Amino acid sequence: MNGLQRLGRILQGAHFVLLALALSAAPLNAAIPNIPPAMVAQLKNMSPAQQAALARQYGIEIPGAGGVGGVNPQSSTVGQPGEEIDTFERVQRMQLEQEIRETIAEEDGEELEEELKRFGLELFDREISTFAPVDDLPAPDGYLMGPGDSVNVYMFGSEEADLALSVTRDGQLLLPRLGPVTVTGLTFSEVKRLIEGKVASQLVGTDVVVSMGKLRAIDIFLAGDVYAPGSYSVSGLSTVLQALYAGGGITEIGSLRDIQVKRRGKLVGRLDAYDVLLRGDTSNDVRLASGDTVFVPTVARLVTVSGEVKRPAIYEAIEGESLGNLLEMAGGLTVSSYGKSASIQRRRAGETKLVRVQVDLTDPEDLKGPLFDGDRLDVAPIKKEIANQVILRGAIARPGGYEWSPGLRISDLVSSVDEDLLRETDLSTGLVVRRVGQGQEVEVLSLKLGDAIEYPGSESDLSLEPRDEVLVFALPYATKRYQALSERVEETAATFGEEVQSTQRQLAEQGSSSEDRMTLISEVVERVKAQANEPAETRSVEVAGDVRLPGSYPLLADQGLNSLIALAGGYATSAYLEAAEVTRLNFTAEGGVSVETFEVMIEPAAQTGGFKLAPLDRVRISRMPNWSYGDSVG
Repeated sequence: MNGLQRLGRILQGAHFVLLALALSAAPLNAAIPNIPPAMVAQLKNMSPAQQAALARQYGIEIPGAGGVGGVNPQSSTVGQPGEEIDTFERVQRMQLEQEIRETIAEEDGEELEEELKRFGLELFDREISTFAPVDDLPAPDGYLMGPGDSVNVYMFGSEEADLALSVTRDGQLLLPRLGPVTVTGLTFSEVKRLIEGKVASQLVGTDVVVSMGKLRAIDIFLAGDVYAPGSYSVSGLSTVLQALYAGGGITEIGSLRDIQVKRRGKLVGRLDAYDVLLRGDTSNDVRLASGDTVFVPTVARLVTVSGEVKRPAIYEAIEGESLGNLLEMAGGLTVSSYGKSASIQRRRAGETKLVRVQVDLTDPEDLKGPLFDGDRLDVAPIKKEIANQVILRGAIARPGGYEWSPGLRISDLVSSVDEDLLRETDLSTGLVVRRVGQGQEVEVLSLKLGDAIEYPGSESDLSLEPRDEVLVFALPYATKRYQALSERVEETAATFGEEVQSTQRQLAEQGSSSEDRMTLISEVVERVKAQANEPAETRSVEVAGDVRLPGSYPLLADQGLNSLIALAGGYATSAYLEAAEVTRLNFTAEGGVSVETFEVMIEPAAQTGGFKLAPLDRVRISRMPNWSYGDSVG
């Protein structure tokens, strides 16, 4: 993909913003410091014709193409010099930066870590308004009346009137035929009772209904770490959070936990926004009065929670809060978390390096531990391995994990040749790979699959243990056919390219229903080789000569030659069945080794086990003397 195509793909999401800035007179890095320098260089190294062509796709004029100052002010929405870019353009710019970072990471083969955000700042997201207009809300009975408020008075009976009365600057309501009524400092419910009392006493036979009319506007001041500090005129019913929303919300460095309300220079209230966000408690979201100042101080302590918690984010912690409080803010641990050993990255006071502190999130004492500014709690997941299962792999109709229970046998998992196996399944052999000891060591058991199905509960019907892997193989002809087809496809792929993709897909579909026999066996051989501490303990053997599938195999638990030959697909038609040649390494206690070659009699395949093999034995099956497939007759 060339530079023009790559940039065109990136700019589709947030089209002309980056291009306009990059090609204008203003330095791009000064405008958007997170744009990678490589991307800037690619933009600026494009030819003028390429720049103009790309710019015209997004309605932008560049120098030399009829623009003014690098950007056509009638086609670009980027703010003019001295003007603040609005919220929508800031969102576009942030989205563009993220797209560029993801694209660079994707082409470099890296996975971009999801950036955690500060919890709670989305409360003031302008794209999804969470604040209803307050002008139409019913006034509470405790609302204090003042100049600018209006009251609707509807009288009926002997006297009829429909009045809309405003509170004068002197704090009075002027009621026709009833005279002035002073209401400043009274609550709305008190004003209702006062008017109802006057009408009842002075206008006999007249009833009255009193309701709140238009509310007065109050002037407040936003200060501190808010996006747009200054003076605001808001409804008389506005609360602290609604006022902050009017001012664009709190900045990244502003505190959500210590929002202060000051009246005539004195602190009259504090709001912890986490009470609202985490507990739904709005009792401290006080209603503002004219002249109030809402002050947002700088955040004092930020801690990050990542990994297996329900709400990973950056949280603000206040004095006295513990690790347990932080875990509660994050919604607690997920079901897949490993809380017994979480870690905290921390910078201690006076030190220049980070330290790691291990904590047990299931221990009440550890949960009482203090929090420090900059702490990062990482909670790892549990091991994904399932403990109470056995796994079926290979030429099986339904491979995968199955629940283990005491007494489980092969015949419980594979009970029918027609229903549970494939038509190419080899019934003469199979493997059970079993964990032994405390580590990852395994032993390999020979399996006669056909006997296990035909004679349930017999010696051939092996009892299984948790985490056993049962490997079922395809017949040798199916294995060889698959290998031959794969080799042919690989040989022709370089020449024909996309033309062989359909063949590759067909092979993949075949391989998905029946994992390749030799691939499965090779995995087991590598495991037994890796667990050997010294050569004499390497429980692998090799078979060569006239067998259907020569190669390396694991030394089975019964160590029998017959079991090995069955695993190798059986004897070839040309095999000499009287004796086999075995080459053995004999290791001494002093570390020496000698090589011994001898012949062993081949026993009937029906006989259990046969000759016992040793680690690293090499078995060779010879061809019958004077063997010939015969001459063809023309």
